[in-house]
Amino acid sequence: MIGMGRLLGEVANRLHQKTHLRLMTKGWERRIGIVMEDSQTRWQLTFSGGGAFCGEWTEGQSADLIVQGGQRQVQMLFGGDELVYAFAKQQVKIVGSLRDQLKLDAILRLTCK
Repeated sequence: MIGMGRLLGEVANRLHQKTHLRLMTKGWERRIGIVMEDSQTRWQLTFSGGGAFCGEWTEGQSADLIVQGGQRQVQMLFGGDELVYAFAKQQVKIVGSLRDQLKLDAILRLTCK
């Protein structure tokens, strides 16, 4: 199974390659906190300047949106397969403003392979 850091890096790369999505992410400065319950690891996907960056999420950092679930479900959510994404979205908990949830949903669906 692919590591979460690499998976998030692929999401950021796919977003960078699809230049028409920059209009959607331009001005959307958000931190997405990702918590995998069964492994107690925490990642962060940051949208800034029309792009995305990933890294470990430390205790002191805040998040605008939190994605929480089992490791397998979270990896399926960010894996880039649209059918698997639809299933995984029902299995994870996403907390934050509805606008941010919808924006993240659109970005993840549009960056599927």
